[in-house]
Amino acid sequence: MTLDEYTEAAKAIFAEQQNITQSMSQLALSAQALPNNPEFVALMTRQWGLVQQIATLNTNLMLGIMTPKR
Repeated sequence: MTLDEYTEAAKAIFAEQQNITQSMSQLALSAQALPNNPEFVALMTRQWGLVQQIATLNTNLMLGIMTPKR
């Protein structure tokens, strides 16, 4: 993985997080952001998956697994 690939992967994750944030805001404004709402649970599950993805990307970066661009 190159630094450019890392950057693109991070951008995609952050864009998805923004989508989740917008959906979560809509739920909150309509007083539906409750733990018993399946849509809320699905959004939180998606968010947790994204947190795991960014943690993996950051770990790979810190461990120096990426190869230099030639």
